[in-house]
Amino acid sequence: MSPVGEIPVYLIYGNQRLLVEEELAMLRVKMAQKTDLEFNLAVFEAGEDALERILQSAETVPMASDRRYVIVKEAQKLTSSELKLLSRYLDNPAEGTLLVLAAVDPKPTSSLVRLVEKAGRVKELAKTRSQVPGWVRERFKKEGLRVSGKALAYLQEALGDDLMSLEKAVEKIAIYHQGGEEVDLDEALALVSPSAERSVFEYVDRVALGDAETALKLMRRLLEQGERPEHLLNALSRRFRELLLYHALRDEGRTEGEIVACMSIPPKRAWMITKKLKPQASGLEEGDFLAILSLLVEAEWNLKAGRWERDYALERATVGVAGRVAGKRGRGRARRAF
Repeated sequence: MSPVGEIPVYLIYGNQRLLVEEELAMLRVKMAQKTDLEFNLAVFEAGEDALERILQSAETVPMASDRRYVIVKEAQKLTSSELKLLSRYLDNPAEGTLLVLAAVDPKPTSSLVRLVEKAGRVKELAKTRSQVPGWVRERFKKEGLRVSGKALAYLQEALGDDLMSLEKAVEKIAIYHQGGEEVDLDEALALVSPSAERSVFEYVDRVALGDAETALKLMRRLLEQGERPEHLLNALSRRFRELLLYHALRDEGRTEGEIVACMSIPPKRAWMITKKLKPQASGLEEGDFLAILSLLVEAEWNLKAGRWERDYALERATVGVAGRVAGKRGRGRARRAF
């Protein structure tokens, strides 16, 4: 049955605002095929508009049509008392009116979802972290562009999994891109600036993966933005201590769930094990982690003692750590080839 059919309430919700907004836009197209939206559509926002006013609009008789539509955005903000009021309305809904609720990131077990499931229809929209790169690649394809793997990885690390931010980044790159070459890392770096916090995470990830070229570019951008070398060295040390602990727990035969618990990783960030720690620890042994941590301690000590310039200490550590990681993994691949 069509979502704009004879039902009193319809809930659209998901973990991405962009997906919810796009679904609403498509729904409005279907609504326009059934009635004149100028007279028979009202749009409200929970938290800003009182539910009493919204339900009064829902009870308004359609004008020159048998259908009326009321959209309530940010429905996750409805309070418990408002949900009770909504429940009473749904016991005897207005004939000919479809109440559309749009919510961002409510829990599937929330009172809102359960309430609508009983009275109408629910549609969940979601993208997992692993699906985001493919989604971004498709967005580039729609713009007639190809994008390199490094540029794609940078965009996700720089902007996270927020599809709305990623969409704006693709649009910006498409406007400035020239020629038929693929969008590369340098172009993505030049046009898309992450928050300082996300830039640090991406810098640390690139070092831990042995990608000295990208790490140095990110390092220089962070220094230009006023980031302190001491902060970046501390971030590197923290990551490699995490990797050493992960390596030890994995060698003990611990399960992924046990590792998450032992490392005090929040459940919502459990993906870090498979997406970050596992690939970054790959090919390295305990001795490698200890040598890397020793290198970082040396850089921190020489920086604090004034023996090395601050930027030089950070650059030396960046190149030294990334080079050791890349060299060890390169030797591992060479041995497997034989």
